[in-house]
Amino acid sequence: MQINLINMKKTILLLCLFALFVSAAAQNEQALKELEKKSRLVYNEGVRLAADGKYTDAHTKFDESLFIQPEFALPYIERAKIKILNKEYDLAVDDVARAIAADEEAAEAFYLRGYLHILMNNYQEALTDFTRAIQNGLSENKVYYFRGLMNFKLKDYNSALIDFTMAIDKKYDFAYAFNERASTKKMLGDYHGAIHDYNQALAYDSTIINAYDNRASCKIKTGDFQGAIDDYTQAIKKDPQFYIAYNNRGNAYFQMAEYEKALNDFSKVIEIKKDYAPGYNNAAITKIKLENYLGAVNDLDKAIELDNEYGEAYLNRGYAKEFLGKFEAACSDWRKAKELGIEEAEKYISECE
Repeated sequence: MQINLINMKKTILLLCLFALFVSAAAQNEQALKELEKKSRLVYNEGVRLAADGKYTDAHTKFDESLFIQPEFALPYIERAKIKILNKEYDLAVDDVARAIAADEEAAEAFYLRGYLHILMNNYQEALTDFTRAIQNGLSENKVYYFRGLMNFKLKDYNSALIDFTMAIDKKYDFAYAFNERASTKKMLGDYHGAIHDYNQALAYDSTIINAYDNRASCKIKTGDFQGAIDDYTQAIKKDPQFYIAYNNRGNAYFQMAEYEKALNDFSKVIEIKKDYAPGYNNAAITKIKLENYLGAVNDLDKAIELDNEYGEAYLNRGYAKEFLGKFEAACSDWRKAKELGIEEAEKYISECE
């Protein structure tokens, strides 16, 4: 009987200890919940401040939230966004890494890290992170758009086409996605499809100047030279310093055998961009067509001065020198062009021997 009484006392003591343990655990859990709640409230204040453009105050709130709950991923993500705005990219990278360490399913953290990789020209790493963001549930148009850009950079044009289409499906008036999808179709040789998408891009945003330039190059591929001229002209009206549009319009005029107009455009290219070697080369080949061989040699001298590895310029200078009766100098230029990989120079070198 005595033994049973002792056992009973031990059981009661154990039950009391267990009850105290459960009570303490419950109190700890409740305390943790209170901390989480407080951290979340402070974080929400930071989000509101950031939305109002009060980034310094918002950053302070995110710091407070993390002081209360260091393993809370969202404040790290929002802090990283502010640091990106301030161009503090190294600090942003650190915050994103902390967010991912706190929550490996934080889709937006992977998106931000992908964006930071773009800024550092790490295209394959960016592609991987954008894919991870999508796998973790981020389905906004921007993540497909940026992944499309990375696929384009890495020359996976079919994947880029899918991504830009996904971005457009999620935002029907996404002008830049139309523009990039058009460029992707252009790379795939679908010039009519590209023209359609450039039309859409410009319908939604007429300020995308390179869309005029790119649409023009597609029109040339389809034989619509006048349409191309019109587009290049529109691009130049939008930006009178857009020397690439002048250069491309000059090429279009050259193909149409309108050499005076071509030369005017190439001269404008040189005026705007004095260190653009192709501008001098293009002006020179137009002058050759106009039988101004000395002027062509002068332009090609400048092109080679700017880029002494410019094989095409050596080839063309050889033409001009040949017309001027400088055969040995012409042969020397053609040999140099061949050294630089210009296969066309071979047939002219054979005349030198």
